[in-house]
Amino acid sequence: MDHLPLSVCVVDDDDAVRDSLCVLLDSYGMSTRSYASPALFLGEDPYTADCLVFDLHMPETTGLELAETLRARSISTPIIIITGRSDPNLASRMERAGIVAVLAKPVAEEELIASIQNAGLTI
Repeated sequence: MDHLPLSVCVVDDDDAVRDSLCVLLDSYGMSTRSYASPALFLGEDPYTADCLVFDLHMPETTGLELAETLRARSISTPIIIITGRSDPNLASRMERAGIVAVLAKPVAEEELIASIQNAGLTI
């Protein structure tokens, strides 16, 4: 029996980053959906993805705040945070939100794929 491709939602306000991540994930046979903002993502059905990739620094709502919103709704989907500016002061909040990985931009292909696999997902 064929298995469905892994589905990944990417939320990043930078069009180029969002598009390049989707192209990369698509090249591994994953099904991707992308959103330019957390509000657009939450307006859809965020509960059906196998993995979520959020930019940390976005206007209005950060990727961490978005993750905390999902966790408050009992959504346990693995979340990977990407960031161009790390903030060690957020480490404990990220741990409480169950973030599986924090990756620096530009995101290395091997790191992203390994993070998805480390979250227990099969590619």
